[in-house]
Amino acid sequence: MRLPSLGVEAAIESIGIIEELNELDVPEWDNIGWYEILDRPGFGKPGFGETSLFSAHKDYWPKKQGPFYALTELRNGDRVVVVMDDGREYVYEVFFQQRYRAEDLPIGDLRRPHEAEDPVFQRPTGEEWIALYTCGGEFVPSRPGGPGEYVHRDLVLARLVQTVPPEAARATSGWQP
Repeated sequence: MRLPSLGVEAAIESIGIIEELNELDVPEWDNIGWYEILDRPGFGKPGFGETSLFSAHKDYWPKKQGPFYALTELRNGDRVVVVMDDGREYVYEVFFQQRYRAEDLPIGDLRRPHEAEDPVFQRPTGEEWIALYTCGGEFVPSRPGGPGEYVHRDLVLARLVQTVPPEAARATSGWQP
């Protein structure tokens, strides 16, 4: 995934749900995680006309910046590029940014956009979205100067605006299999 306005390029890894905790999994500190939850309505793989959910670390103790360190700096109109294994690129345009308390992140509305109560999350039929989220806001250390947890989550939504075929993407990026 590339976030050109932030100068970010990071590998995407497939992640899911931690069943015993009923929580969304997290990616490695320097990767972006894609939630491979294809058996549930509303989620999907980029290019399949659904909402694809991605997460990444803001930072990682001690003193490492994650791929979504500056996610809150994305603005409407900024681009997000998802590069597939075959070189195809899906280009999305940011249209929404919001900070939520961790327990209020609207995952249910993202998973079921046609049933969402909040109009912001009612994805129009025929549109494809990606949702990017990370930790943010207030940080509560578990011990002075040590690791801890953020009490907020930052969410960005972007809609698909362009699909670049593998041949065209390779010609402009120098991508090699």
